[in-house]
Amino acid sequence: MKKFLNKVVPALIKIVPVCSALMLVINSNSTSTVWNGQPEAPKGLKKYRKF
Repeated sequence: MKKFLNKVVPALIKIVPVCSALMLVINSNSTSTVWNGQPEAPKGLKKYRKF
């Protein structure tokens, strides 16, 4: 059991930061990507936009 833990724990220590960074990139890209597109604003909302 000790040999197993000596092999698994260092691997997990290396994998966890990589996975967390990957999830951060995926999450930030999914909220700001151009490919998702923005739906057209309703006409009722457009009357409140004053530029």
